[in-house]
Amino acid sequence: MFEKTMKPRSLLTIVLVLGLSFSAIGQQVPPDLTRGEIEGGGVKVERTRTYNLGPTGLRGWIYTKPAAYLDSVQGRTTAASRQILVTHVGAASPADGVMAVDDVILGVGREPFGDDARKQFGRAITEAEKPENKGVLNLIRFRDGQTEQVALQLRVMGAYSDKAPYRCKKSDRILDDVCDALASEPLHLNQWGAVNGLALLATGRSAYLPKVQTFARAMADRESKRDGGGAWDCGYMSLFLAEYYLLTGDDAVFPGIKALVVKIARGQGMYGTYGHGFSELTADGALHGSIPPYGPVNQAGLIASLGLVVGAKCGIDDAEIAPAIERASMFYNTFVDKGAVPYGEHIAWPYHENNGKNALAALMYAIQGTNPKAAHYYAKMAAAAYANREYGHTGQGFGYLWSALGANAGGPAAAAAFFKEAAWHLDLVRRSDGTFTYDGGEQYGPGKTHDDTYYGKSSYAGLSPNATYVLTYAMPLKTLYITGKKANRSGWLRRKDVAEAIASGRFDVERKQMAARELVAAFSDWSPVVRGWAAEELALRPEAPELVPALITLAEGPDARARQGACEALGYIKRVEALPVFVRLLKHDDRWLRVKAAEALGRMGDAARPVVPDMLKALIEIAEPLHPISWRDPIQLAQGALAKVLFKGGALNATTMKSDQALLYPAIRAVSRNADGMTRALLRNTFQNQLSVEDVQALAPDILAAVRVRAPADTMFGNEIRMGGFKALTKYNFIEGVEAGLIVAKTQGGHGSEKRTGEIMRAITPYGSAAREGIPAMRALIDQFMSEVENRRFPRGELNQRRVNAVKDAIVSIEAATTHPELRRIVK
Repeated sequence: MFEKTMKPRSLLTIVLVLGLSFSAIGQQVPPDLTRGEIEGGGVKVERTRTYNLGPTGLRGWIYTKPAAYLDSVQGRTTAASRQILVTHVGAASPADGVMAVDDVILGVGREPFGDDARKQFGRAITEAEKPENKGVLNLIRFRDGQTEQVALQLRVMGAYSDKAPYRCKKSDRILDDVCDALASEPLHLNQWGAVNGLALLATGRSAYLPKVQTFARAMADRESKRDGGGAWDCGYMSLFLAEYYLLTGDDAVFPGIKALVVKIARGQGMYGTYGHGFSELTADGALHGSIPPYGPVNQAGLIASLGLVVGAKCGIDDAEIAPAIERASMFYNTFVDKGAVPYGEHIAWPYHENNGKNALAALMYAIQGTNPKAAHYYAKMAAAAYANREYGHTGQGFGYLWSALGANAGGPAAAAAFFKEAAWHLDLVRRSDGTFTYDGGEQYGPGKTHDDTYYGKSSYAGLSPNATYVLTYAMPLKTLYITGKKANRSGWLRRKDVAEAIASGRFDVERKQMAARELVAAFSDWSPVVRGWAAEELALRPEAPELVPALITLAEGPDARARQGACEALGYIKRVEALPVFVRLLKHDDRWLRVKAAEALGRMGDAARPVVPDMLKALIEIAEPLHPISWRDPIQLAQGALAKVLFKGGALNATTMKSDQALLYPAIRAVSRNADGMTRALLRNTFQNQLSVEDVQALAPDILAAVRVRAPADTMFGNEIRMGGFKALTKYNFIEGVEAGLIVAKTQGGHGSEKRTGEIMRAITPYGSAAREGIPAMRALIDQFMSEVENRRFPRGELNQRRVNAVKDAIVSIEAATTHPELRRIVK
């Protein structure tokens, strides 16, 4: 199987070639595995963190360190790698008897790796499996000081067709190989069991229906009788049961679907979002209040919304369903033409994908069929996001699960284009027995198997990789709504759209070779991400200052997309001539342009000081009431972007705080009433550290209002302004500080309360005997904490004990106090 044929390419030659490759990347020089190095380029060899190497039977350690953050998002995590350390060899696999643990793979074919070793290896597998190559994968192997060429005999799977996975025999074979393995996996009554159930249905194989029927009926029976479950489980389970019902017409599961869908609809927050759980009641006891802290999580919210949309097709009659679908549609529509769906109730993420959330949105709009513009946008973003699949908060599992399906929502041509770009990775995560692996870590990185073998189980938090990729390869069958059943073509991408999407996905690299005029032309690109990249790149060019007059004209021109790009470019170029334009754009009718103008002013730094009064005026003028919700900018993120420039503590903060009180006070009031918890949080330092006693007295009603009532949106950060306001009162010994602190402690939510409670008590205790009136409320607070534990709303043990002990210690200290400091009272 192997022969020593490396004389023309000696080890020295290979090392020299590798050295040249590394130097081209800069100072990022990985360890040289041929020399036994275990550390280099800031990374150590970790045999517990490895990548599957396709159907070869190998796993290996590969140098994983992106050169910059953008590289991590864009899938260039192993770009500097030129060697692969073999860490696992599967028994009876193609590599068994040819490769051994500690071998180093230096190249594929007869050439050493000249680029990303992992991607080159994946593409070599794709080539080897073609009939003309007879399954032979040639490798350059280094072992015991010797460099040799060896060959692995892979199964001939065929070539991917131009339309793959559509009309593709190789794709069909891959699906056939994995189906029985999927069918042998257990079906658990949770979200991941629901995914397995969806995948089994997607295969269209009647042999699996009895097992799926038993599972679906058990799930539906349980859900029709229980009140529990959060957005995650309810979303995935409702989607599975609805798809099952719409496929089979099995009336036995209808009560379970109805229970789940109604629960999802009733538990939706006022902005159309969900958290890990469901929303609070409003102040008057109505449904659809805020999402309680921890706050909204769009990964959970989108699957809940998708379950709602598909579940509604089952004919469920409930008055809450249609309004809930409409709220979710309006919320996610606000990110159209701005970027990717963010983590929660936040500003759009500046890349083509964010761990599968755009793909989920594409499916939601495509299946709903009432907003073709949003369906088209999200499907195009999903198609452009082939480079983003390997990046995700807590890991890439959701990206792998939904990315191809999101592109498929744009039609078979979009799916095929996406598939072609991702094929190297799809072949790399497939094993020699036909099963799939999950490789991934926090944000990006390699993975592992449960028993540290090639064939061992691997998953993302329990999500089956077999189910994930069955859904991908089963798309052509169109068995389910999520794989294209009864697809609404109004949002499909045309050939031109597909080409644009694929080009946009690699624009971040190709922009380096573009002329300035091409970058300016890209300001009109369909992709808001490309527009931002073009602006960033243009500012680096020496001719950029000469273009400022033309960019100023563009920034206030008729083309909304060009306005965004020009405004961003002017902010990067940092010429004072643009300041008046930025100020005017802060009040433009286009809310996204307001955001870009605010960000540009932030980049201007000290140069923007002369226009701080104008910025404060704009901040006050663009404030909108919380009710009714303005769906053009429901979270008031445009105002938040400007507040961030003025109050976060950057170059302009000192000037802001020295401004005329006639502007400063109304601006602070406006920010304190913003819908967004993160925006309000900008005032924590202002309240806590930057206000004089006279300022606190003047702003006291607003400070107290901010303490008493959390921001309705983005409650993850809702306690920040409240803590700042409380600290402002206690800093100057206002007696109202005691009540304010206890209000925060009672209504803070569980997340972070183990730390925050102690902070509150430490600020109240110095009031001494003056705080005694608060002791009954403190005792009630302890009871509340214990009740939260009993009702499983907060973990039992050390974390809760920290909260309880902090309150008990404060009570002891206050009861023992005989004096108190000189107190102030708010003048009403």
